[in-house]
Amino acid sequence: MEDGNKLIGVVGHKPFTVPSDPMYRGIQVGQGVQIPGMLRDNTLDNIADKNDTYCELTAQYWIWKNSDAEIKGLVHYRRILGGEGRKAELLESISARRQKALSGEETEQLLQQYDVILPKMHNYVTETALEHYQKNHVTGSSFDIIRQYFKENFSEYVEPLDNVLHSKQSHLFNILITRKEIFDAYSEWLFAVLGYVEQNVNTSGLSKSERRIFGYLSELLLDVWIQANDLSHVDMPMLFLEHQNLPKRYMTGTLKKLGVINPAEQERTRMRNASNR
Repeated sequence: MEDGNKLIGVVGHKPFTVPSDPMYRGIQVGQGVQIPGMLRDNTLDNIADKNDTYCELTAQYWIWKNSDAEIKGLVHYRRILGGEGRKAELLESISARRQKALSGEETEQLLQQYDVILPKMHNYVTETALEHYQKNHVTGSSFDIIRQYFKENFSEYVEPLDNVLHSKQSHLFNILITRKEIFDAYSEWLFAVLGYVEQNVNTSGLSKSERRIFGYLSELLLDVWIQANDLSHVDMPMLFLEHQNLPKRYMTGTLKKLGVINPAEQERTRMRNASNR
């Protein structure tokens, strides 16, 4: 059992450096050899065997079930939250960027004013969140399943779901920091929703990337939860802790927006070809 005032899980599947503030603890996911000093999502009450479809959510589940910390959260080995005004600089080192991580003291101060700490919103610009999802994933119909589940069980979530799916902004990456009662309530709701979807979708035949369906769906469900429960939030800078090929990234993004690259259609073609063999 992990106790204490704060536990912000830094999720990863390979060796990585955790920010120095004691509120951060590395949580290892996946089937790799034990990384020294890391917590593991396959101990105590866990769903570690679902990591290939739930991604970093297996660590979220572990924190929900096994930590009594008063403040809980989730960031990634590649993505953390920076303090106010501490954005990433283009040529700075990764170690310098890591030192800009949100501190425990700053976290406590922010949570005295807001319910949830989130990364800066992603702007889709030319498309909605649902349109973006449908271009990149073949599992977009899962939102129809979720909407029906809400209609039958949580009608107050239907309108927020529609709002989020038709918005041109989203909080992505399953990154959040909040108080225990909110983290636990959100996790209980989220895993119930995803469990229902899991019972009603067939993931066989999906590529390794597309099998991460529940990690993808949950990125948009976080904003649904926040809207439906009228929670206040503050958006903090996101710091990327790996070197990026920015020209390639921006070019790929542009080609996707223009329809030149369509990952979802490519996946459908791959699945059709596989079924015809």
